Amino acid sequence: MIQQRFAPSDGYWLKGNLHAHSTVSDGDLSPEQVLAGYRERGYDFFSLTDHNIYARYRHEGLLLIPGFELTCTLNGKRAHINFYQKGEKSLFSDGEEFSVTDDAATRRFIERAQDDYLIMLNHPDWSRLEYRDVENYDCFFALEVLNYGTEYHDRVGENAYFWDTGLRDGKQWWGLATDDNHNGYTNSPGWPFNHLECDSFGGWVMVKAQERSHEGIIEALEAGHFYASGGPEIYDFSVENGIVHVSCSPVRRIVFKGEEGNFVRKLGENLTEFTAPLRRNKRYVRVECIDEAGRTAYSNPIYL
Repeated sequence: MIQQRFAPSDGYWLKGNLHAHSTVSDGDLSPEQVLAGYRERGYDFFSLTDHNIYARYRHEGLLLIPGFELTCTLNGKRAHINFYQKGEKSLFSDGEEFSVTDDAATRRFIERAQDDYLIMLNHPDWSRLEYRDVENYDCFFALEVLNYGTEYHDRVGENAYFWDTGLRDGKQWWGLATDDNHNGYTNSPGWPFNHLECDSFGGWVMVKAQERSHEGIIEALEAGHFYASGGPEIYDFSVENGIVHVSCSPVRRIVFKGEEGNFVRKLGENLTEFTAPLRRNKRYVRVECIDEAGRTAYSNPIYL
């Protein structure tokens, strides 16, 4: 019997946000305020990805991954991609700023950084990208399947269809959920995090790391040993002898997806597991678990 699992059985589940902003770029809270807010809410790791600038931070109790968001062009369209530093080595100096103005400059920047950084495609729907705009780029380890900030405010942050389009075309992308928080309501009632417009704490990743370290998190991200969520938890997801199984926190809907589409689903109250055959799907399978509030957890694909 061959069993494929979406994450190892051993290791540590660690919660993180990998897309956030501060007053260093267009956020309304200082880096210290942002980091303290996430630490107080139980996050284990974090990347403060301000626009077009490299900066490093420290905060007790949080594993911090140096990163930044690059404004660039993809197929002539304005777009954003995130870079996450894999190790201690940095190609950039603290405070160094970037400017990329066309597709050729975007490719040069990617070629310079891709050996030392993980690269993610950000909010393709918000950026009005189509798959043809990125199909010739093979640098992305992941895309944002859920960008909470753009979804909560503008309903353009859920990118599962874009993700599946790439997967069906052979892209081996992992899917991340992030906040992309800007906290743009400074000094309003409920400031800084108890305001109706708060765009923090709505999208995150749960990483199964072999150790609680920068290196352990990067290794798990590269391997896809994590799931993305806006609410539900995924405890296990596996394929064995053509049978798919998931266990999760109580939800209302569970949907298995593959290259043949949404091939099977289960609806009910307080569902915590589901088992079904692969049917015609032979390339990959992933699962979405949706709770009664409509919040979704997304597994990464298991490649068959």
